[in-house]
Amino acid sequence: MHWWPFTLRGTGALILAIASFVIAGETGVVELMFFGVLMAVLCAGSLASLWFRAAPAATPRRIVPDVSTVGKPTTVTVTLRPPNRMMGRSGRWHELADPVFIGELEGDLTWSGAERVATVTYSVTPSMRGTHSLGPLRVVTEDPFGLARRAVRVVDAESVRVAPAQVEVTALRAMTATAGGALHATHTQRGHGVDNLLARPYQPGDSMRRIHWRASAHYDGLMVRQEENESAPDAVVVLDRDDARWGAGAATAPGQDPAFEAAVATTVSAVAQLSRDGYTVSVLDSDGTPLHEPIEPGEKALLDAFAADCATIIAGTGHNIHDLPRAFARVGSGPIVIITGSVSESDVAALAPIGTHTTLPILLATDASADAFDHAAELGWRVQAIRVGPEMPGWWDDARDQGPRR
Repeated sequence: MHWWPFTLRGTGALILAIASFVIAGETGVVELMFFGVLMAVLCAGSLASLWFRAAPAATPRRIVPDVSTVGKPTTVTVTLRPPNRMMGRSGRWHELADPVFIGELEGDLTWSGAERVATVTYSVTPSMRGTHSLGPLRVVTEDPFGLARRAVRVVDAESVRVAPAQVEVTALRAMTATAGGALHATHTQRGHGVDNLLARPYQPGDSMRRIHWRASAHYDGLMVRQEENESAPDAVVVLDRDDARWGAGAATAPGQDPAFEAAVATTVSAVAQLSRDGYTVSVLDSDGTPLHEPIEPGEKALLDAFAADCATIIAGTGHNIHDLPRAFARVGSGPIVIITGSVSESDVAALAPIGTHTTLPILLATDASADAFDHAAELGWRVQAIRVGPEMPGWWDDARDQGPRR
């Protein structure tokens, strides 16, 4: 009974005071009347000491990480300081939160240490991407005698951004290897690679220390090392946001359409995997509009920023996938991954020109007919259905050894 201001001990004292008044009135024992007055004054004083005392001071919530991720724990810490040393004994804390946060949101509160501080630490796991409310945090404190209690708000509610889930998509590395290899001799981290070494004929003035002896033996003439700065190959990931391809909830708020959620999570996972494999990844909308600045290999800050942006992304109108080929006029030969919802044969025909800009076109869809997939495979696309549900994106394991269907 959160509305009842007395603890079990205080309730007992109040009942004892009332019983003393009643018995004293019936028996005429004055001492019981005095005892009843003492109990009543004690209960009233305990209650007044709470209501006229300032609430504990609290630090802002410390949320780690700053942007939560679906399925991964988020740790929240708040430090409380009592208004004075007469704070009383232990109390309890309770954090209100949206249902998407799974975890223990209440616990005991103990003032400890020379400065009489209490630390509230708990872990929650978000189950849905989007922006969700955490708080307010309330603390239930008691008077020094443990007779009365009071619930006070110490930290207001705040919004927490939850990014889509990410999974390891190791099979994508095997698929991109068919496009010439992700990195060849380069490294996946910027600043940690080495220059690719090429050989050219010796010219007067070249340093003898630059002679490439193995190449010289092969070409039967002096060859020198020519350094060529490494450059990361390009990859493109496209997320189809056309609301006509998704359920009604996809255009209203994050988390309302399971198929669109699977597509968003697949997008973030694919971008992260390609970046780790050494690609500079461009992320486009279905009409060719960039959804984020290009993500260089190993740029974790950019990856985190992109995942955070995807926390609130929804479907909408004006995202026609038939306009997508115009965005690939100058795209190189790196992998192109298109992630969409329902796909028809006419959609596959409209996407056909994109296949000429890459050696590895990949088409992923949550809902496509066998004819549409077969037609795409005939055009050279790697095709695969995206699983919708808690096992998503399990399609990566299924696609490990698959090539174009013929």
